[in-house]
Amino acid sequence: MPTRHLAFGVILSTLVACGAPPRAAPCFAVHTGPELRSSDASKTLDELARDIRLPPEDEALRNPRSIADVRAILRRDTIYFFGNAAAFARTLKTLEGRRAEASLELFLGESQLVASQILTTQAAWVGGNLRIARASLASEGTTPSTDRARMLSQLIRAVEEGNKIADALGIAAPAHVARGAEVIRGLRAEAPEDPRTSLLVAEYHRLRGEWPEFDLAMKTAERTDRTQRPLCYLRAMEQLERFRRPDLGARMLRDCLGKYPKFVRAQAALVLMATHPRAASRELGKLKEMNEDHYLVMLLEPTIAADQELQRMQDGTAPDAP
Repeated sequence: MPTRHLAFGVILSTLVACGAPPRAAPCFAVHTGPELRSSDASKTLDELARDIRLPPEDEALRNPRSIADVRAILRRDTIYFFGNAAAFARTLKTLEGRRAEASLELFLGESQLVASQILTTQAAWVGGNLRIARASLASEGTTPSTDRARMLSQLIRAVEEGNKIADALGIAAPAHVARGAEVIRGLRAEAPEDPRTSLLVAEYHRLRGEWPEFDLAMKTAERTDRTQRPLCYLRAMEQLERFRRPDLGARMLRDCLGKYPKFVRAQAALVLMATHPRAASRELGKLKEMNEDHYLVMLLEPTIAADQELQRMQDGTAPDAP
């Protein structure tokens, strides 16, 4: 069993007091310009990745040395290493390397946006217990005195730290999407008829919600083979994002997993589609079986575990009805 340590970084804001008339509420100027926010976000995510300890077979991929290593990183959805893998793929200066770089940058941007969304949603998943936790600890003082109070404190901390990570991920993601788009522009000139280029174009337009362009790219990508894993994923995500049918999208993703049992990216998307803690815990458990070091497991497990333990301590009922 690998030993893991996940340290949540802190996003800093600079507050400067400003003048105010007597008895007025205090006034602060909050300096959160793009450069400061980007710097803080990068620092937070760098600390997050640096403190993760993975088993030796995964650690060996931290600095990829071949296109086979890059494929393994993509296959296992090892988000922590996508940045290094993209940088390595760029050095190959080959068509395959450019395709890999575009995929890694787009998938990294999407994964960060998905994680940011899920981490923001987790507060709603555990909203009832979170509200109880904050009210219950109001008179506890600085040191919780009971197991229940300690668990309530842990839940609050997990959600608050998750929200900080969500902010950092949301700030960092667009730069990766933009870099992926830049590489794709070159691929469209270099290999315009290649279905793999069309797949990347479809990925990009889906992320941006540009559905006519998505349709055109998918038509080209599906011309030769409709059974590829990326096509399966894209059509399922289209149901969620374009048609607002998460139920159908989830069903299609499960069909994908029936055909491709090790399709980690599809299982991660099912976590996104969860609507309550029990569903999230179930999908997270399946994701953990596929890759126990997946970043969503690292980020979400503390909150869901704390919420479930609180529910057991309080009345022994299930967290939510299905």
